Amino acid sequence: MLKEERQRLILNELYASGKVVVDDLSETFHASKDTIRRDLDDLESQGILKRVYGGAIPDRIQTPGVDQRMYVNKDEKYIIAQKAISLLKPHSLIAIDGGSTNAIFASLIPLSASLQVVTNNFPVAEELKKRPQIEVIFLGGRYNRKSDSAVGEAALEQLSAFHFDQCFLGLYGADPRIGVSVPAPYEDEVPLKKEIVRRSQEVYFMCLSSKLGKSTNYVVCDTGAITAILTEKSVPSSLRREYQCRFL
Repeated sequence: MLKEERQRLILNELYASGKVVVDDLSETFHASKDTIRRDLDDLESQGILKRVYGGAIPDRIQTPGVDQRMYVNKDEKYIIAQKAISLLKPHSLIAIDGGSTNAIFASLIPLSASLQVVTNNFPVAEELKKRPQIEVIFLGGRYNRKSDSAVGEAALEQLSAFHFDQCFLGLYGADPRIGVSVPAPYEDEVPLKKEIVRRSQEVYFMCLSSKLGKSTNYVVCDTGAITAILTEKSVPSSLRREYQCRFL
């Protein structure tokens, strides 16, 4: 098993159970205890977990500018972010917009990752700048304090220069009839989200399962434009059939 895959599975266990134990991980992955300890040390150096005697526990992400939503359903958001990490294509051009899950996602991207990332979100850019092999392209524009992002015509115009391999976006509601939508006071994010979706080969939206079936006032796209929606748990097949996209 590759180190990256093992570490991803370790994090899945960490945020499902709230802790991991070296002895248990060694047995599960048929790896030496020293190998597991090195994995945990590596993940701790990225600010993802905190080492404790015999294992590790989740660490609070310290991302400047992120409001209290960062700490609501934090473990579930880590699970979603880890799913997004597993989809990343090396050496690709991707877009990441704002949101608490998106900031966690950015914080979990491996330090060795080689990517070009376009973002309009300050917390996301703050995390990405710690990764020496990621080229960060920040969209300028009017600052929206609510979302901690750049919005408006200037940011929108800059998007015309890109065609993304992948995009990872946040959402506030996903209804099978209405589509993906956002509420006030975040309506000025809609034009950017629409343009990123239009310019992306693969479109991933990240959200808690509690947001499925909900709609707000400002529509971004219908679910047929989405490659997959990433949630923290399995979505019942009866609900999946109502949407025009996959769930991961």
